[in-house]
Amino acid sequence: MDFVNWIFEQLPFLASLVGNELLLGLAFLTLTAAVMASGTPGALLPISFSSGALLGGWLGMAVVVAGAMLGSHALFVVVRRWLAERLRRRWGERLARFDRNIEKRGFYYLLGLRLAGAPHLLVTASCAVSAIRARSFVLATLLGLLPAITLAAMAGSAV
Repeated sequence: MDFVNWIFEQLPFLASLVGNELLLGLAFLTLTAAVMASGTPGALLPISFSSGALLGGWLGMAVVVAGAMLGSHALFVVVRRWLAERLRRRWGERLARFDRNIEKRGFYYLLGLRLAGAPHLLVTASCAVSAIRARSFVLATLLGLLPAITLAAMAGSAV
């Protein structure tokens, strides 16, 4: 019951977020980064729509894109640092062909997967285990997520 009381105590603060565009933008950026870093499926489009409705199309889109990039890159770095070596030791032989293809065309594969809406956690973890450079990962993720985020934010701003 204490949690419910705590929520009701926070209502004035949450209401003040709606009135302050800077705080609301920061809240959306933080929420988006946390959702993307945790790999929660299916949350990016509702967040984009909501940010477009509350912040306007262009600002809502920019905030969500920045948060998505921060969260995706954080997940990429965490998986690469703590899991990639373990997976390579276990599946090294089977990953050789995967690595050769990723070295040649990894940017285009990732861009296609992002545009097609493949599961974020699976794609990001696979890229972190592969030999793709972080710069290519960030650019392909940006270009792949931008159309969906823009469409959802603009639809939200029309509400």
